[in-house]
Amino acid sequence: MTSKESDEGVASAKSKSPLLSLNSHRLRVCVFLLLAQYMGSANRMAISTSIVCMVNVTTAVHHTSNVSLASACFRPGQQDSADELAVEGHLFWTPSQQSLLLASSFYGSFVTIFISGAVIDQFSPTKILTVGLLVSALFTLLVPFLSDLSYEALVVSRIIIGVTESLIVPALPMLVVRWFPTSEKTTLAAFYTSGIQLAAGGASLIAAQICRSTALHGWPSIYYIFGSVTLVFVVIWFIFVNDRPSENRWTSEAEKMYLEEQIVAPKKKPSLRTSPWRGIATSSPVHSVMICAFAFGFSTSTMQAYLPTYLREQLAFPVDKIGLYTLAPFVAQIIAKNIFGPLTDYVARKGITTLTTATKIAQSMGSFGAAIGLLAFAYFPTCASPGSALPILIIYGTVFAGGICGFFTSMLTLAPKYTGALTALAQLSAMLASIASSTLVTTLTSMETAYKWPIIFGSAALLQAGAGAHFLFFGSTEKQYWSEGTSEKSAAGSN
Repeated sequence: MTSKESDEGVASAKSKSPLLSLNSHRLRVCVFLLLAQYMGSANRMAISTSIVCMVNVTTAVHHTSNVSLASACFRPGQQDSADELAVEGHLFWTPSQQSLLLASSFYGSFVTIFISGAVIDQFSPTKILTVGLLVSALFTLLVPFLSDLSYEALVVSRIIIGVTESLIVPALPMLVVRWFPTSEKTTLAAFYTSGIQLAAGGASLIAAQICRSTALHGWPSIYYIFGSVTLVFVVIWFIFVNDRPSENRWTSEAEKMYLEEQIVAPKKKPSLRTSPWRGIATSSPVHSVMICAFAFGFSTSTMQAYLPTYLREQLAFPVDKIGLYTLAPFVAQIIAKNIFGPLTDYVARKGITTLTTATKIAQSMGSFGAAIGLLAFAYFPTCASPGSALPILIIYGTVFAGGICGFFTSMLTLAPKYTGALTALAQLSAMLASIASSTLVTTLTSMETAYKWPIIFGSAALLQAGAGAHFLFFGSTEKQYWSEGTSEKSAAGSN
């Protein structure tokens, strides 16, 4: 074959391999990535909503003097509203025990995050993700049994689910690097990470409806359904997804040729001994990614784990309305980031601006906009006017989506060879933020302070503003000089 024929073949492959096509297997892979993200996140988050139905709320309220529902929200003649507040559970856990239970999965993730990135870089991400989802499904199915067996056993099971998620999360970006060209990464990142919002919002709404269902026998069915669906998905995942397009029998030859030409992911496994840890540790763009991951992790974990509790304690919402309001910011995120993602790729591809500038604009919107939204959410909604929470949550979710097109895109482009390691570092930052958030909530709950929620949301807002400022000055999407394992800075690269 001549050089001209070869060029024509590649061009033909490109023209026959658009992402948005029914013949595109990588589009199906992206859907599978979204579902994998959803399954892992939903199994962890389900307890955030179901705990409202699991716990005897009357007993829990009597343990906490700062919960002002009785005096502020339940005025004379409103006992029916009090009765509507929750589906009364049979488990007698104090607010501090509930906070620890909600935080336990974060502690589990923290245990393994130090090795998960290196493990993903060295071994098969699809197999690791398969094992992680299987274990997550098993311990999700066991929640009803363990909750009656002992509180301590349930905490341990949630820690194990956290461990599995610390392996699932870095496996997904590694597959993105291996399956998708750089020109599609922002779009793909926005799409597959929508699984987090689907889990946080959709799973919460589903859980709230199951809680109230007598036909489904209440909250235990949440875990039976979630766990069983995960097991079915694992079988489908195992059949249709491989580590690389070249290994996948469902990918057409034209698409394989196109991806072979376009993808810069290294075929050779990085060596732990020769990995450029000094370059990574001193890289300002990496610092920006980690700082933004911490700020967004703090906000995300606060909303995912404690928004239902806030709506119950502070605004006296019934369980069905809790599910609806919890869903709102995450639906807004899904819609917004699947608009912002393709738009970011488009303006960079057309040369309207560089990808770095586009990500800085997106990150600024995500960080500074979220900070304003969090402050508004802390001070404006009250049990006297709870409806104001809904538009604030929607606006917050919309601007928050900018982070995926900002620091998350940066993480995927700085060093494709070490995506697993960078993802693990970002996840470490997010896990530390989750632990900090959980510790703050637990501490303030035990202190019984009347300013618990303004302090929590105010802290999240402050972190977001600081992260946005750092990324604005130091964020980048340029491939770094150390990304090929170079120990010294070369003229070709920059920090």
